[in-house]
Amino acid sequence: MSGGTRVHIVAPGAEAKRLAGRLTRGGIAAAPDDGVSPSEILVTVGIAPEDLGAYRARAQVLCAVGSPLAPYYAFGADEAVPPQEPEALFRRLRSVIERTDLLARIERIEQKASVLEHGIADAAHDLRAPLHACIGNADLLAKDPRLAADLKEDAQRVVRQAERAIQLAERILAAARNNTPAELEAARVDLGSLVQTAVRNAESTARARSVTLIAAPPEQAVEIRADDELLQRLLDNLIANAVKFTPEGGVVEVSGWRASPRNVRLAVRDSGPGIAENELGKLVAGLGPGRGLRICREIAEKHGGDFWAESKVGQGTRFLVELPLAFPQSRPHVLVVSDDQTWVEGVARSLRQACDVRSSSLAEAKLGGRTDLILVESKNARRRGLAALRTAARGAKVPVIELPSELATARLARTLALLTA
Repeated sequence: MSGGTRVHIVAPGAEAKRLAGRLTRGGIAAAPDDGVSPSEILVTVGIAPEDLGAYRARAQVLCAVGSPLAPYYAFGADEAVPPQEPEALFRRLRSVIERTDLLARIERIEQKASVLEHGIADAAHDLRAPLHACIGNADLLAKDPRLAADLKEDAQRVVRQAERAIQLAERILAAARNNTPAELEAARVDLGSLVQTAVRNAESTARARSVTLIAAPPEQAVEIRADDELLQRLLDNLIANAVKFTPEGGVVEVSGWRASPRNVRLAVRDSGPGIAENELGKLVAGLGPGRGLRICREIAEKHGGDFWAESKVGQGTRFLVELPLAFPQSRPHVLVVSDDQTWVEGVARSLRQACDVRSSSLAEAKLGGRTDLILVESKNARRRGLAALRTAARGAKVPVIELPSELATARLARTLALLTA
């Protein structure tokens, strides 16, 4: 491709030049094909389906103009458009260009993400030495008989927090080596100990700000299967936020309890100024400043749980986390397919607590990676574009289920939530 031209036209006589001019005037850079150069998008006009092979070899995307359409697809065309429908050709080419640009943008983002991941891994590696030094010095202080009891306890807290930071650095390094996200490390976790440890870790910070920190563990022992390190991180973030926004003389309470036969809840309540209703939803969704609440939501969802908040201006805020007693060790991977983004978001939201969900438009739907179930909006389920997906799913023995789009999203979400509970 040269001179920024993205579309090359193969057509008899002067038709190639005429069509290229019309496309260029419509905002799509086009030129007649030279017969030898590779092309990003190659449009053939009046070429028999069985003759497409030579053009297929040098085109990233091959669009054939002709009728009937089926033979063109059979002989390798990516797109096929009936003749005498220039508007249809224009729309199809615009769609191809937008899709190509989007994929290129995704590739650039992935490259930047890879660089960022390597940077984070390097930082995690370099942090280990100073953290080990902190642990050694704090440990010596904790054992010094001349040190007051409360200062010894503070030194022990420094040791514990530095050890946790090293564990986090090691997990980042392990994930970087495997090129996969860090897995949850399931273990038995006592809910009461979790709450009390989180409060002990934050006591010195709360004391410095003249804030009273209260632990309210469950009255009876409750044990869950979870990643203790991640849940401690979740509570650390919530408590740090609560202490930060609570005025001197205020109170922060950290509690945990059995909410149902299958779930437990953790809560961090403060006596701060509260959060306006129009801001609360954004913060809980992770759209506000800082990463703390986004991290909390991610940790809760990794455990198959939920995260939300309650607040009134002038009456403080309470952040809540609901967790299953035992999160699933292998979450189903579900693909949701539709061009209706509102429908997709409603279905995906209802499934995320129990499943790993990805979504796709009809044009981009591919089996790819691990997929255990495909959900398709029924009004578009029979479109030709899904034939390849259905064939791939049949070969991989992945069920394809059509869901009614006529149902209200809320009702559909409730149904799916019951099925995945």
